Amino acid sequence: MLLKPPGNWGTREQIGVDISVGEAQPLGIPLSSGGPYLGFITCKQEYIRNLPGRIIGKTTDKNNRECFALTLQTREQHIRRAKATSNICSNQGLMLTASTIHMAIMGSAGLYSQASNSHYNMQTLIQLLQLKDILPVFTSPVFHEQAFKLKRDSATDLIKKGIEKKILAGVDLSEDYPELGQSILICTTETKNFDDLQLLTKIF
Repeated sequence: MLLKPPGNWGTREQIGVDISVGEAQPLGIPLSSGGPYLGFITCKQEYIRNLPGRIIGKTTDKNNRECFALTLQTREQHIRRAKATSNICSNQGLMLTASTIHMAIMGSAGLYSQASNSHYNMQTLIQLLQLKDILPVFTSPVFHEQAFKLKRDSATDLIKKGIEKKILAGVDLSEDYPELGQSILICTTETKNFDDLQLLTKIF
């Protein structure tokens, strides 16, 4: 296990978060023209009936084989459509199917390898950029994304330099988050290697 589950976060008095959300796009959803994206949400048992959509649960069939089944579906989708909180559509269903296939093919060992390589690449990039006195904006733990504070170039100029080298350097944060100054958000995935990280570092 690479990350501690949200259900284990917190203190002895307050173990686990109430609600946890995240982005599942890296799980087999290729991007095209800005999308599509796939989010996930999970919560403690007492809040489960407040969730939108359908809840799939793990159970066993009559032959005692492990399987999954629709365990909770709010009837308001059918009888109170105007006030329904559910918003599952066919497009989301397609994304769910694609990510399920991806996870089934990768398996737990493959997913762990994908995640650990992504995390390792970010830690390596942080070390490489620190040698150039480019420091992370945030000191809290990160997975495979980090914002970096720029010393000389503006984020726009840096991204242009990257394009000249056929590199997507990152996302300019200065317009949406001016309080961060000239900073750039960079994501490392399992598809990159040390040579790629060095090449990115050279444009700073």
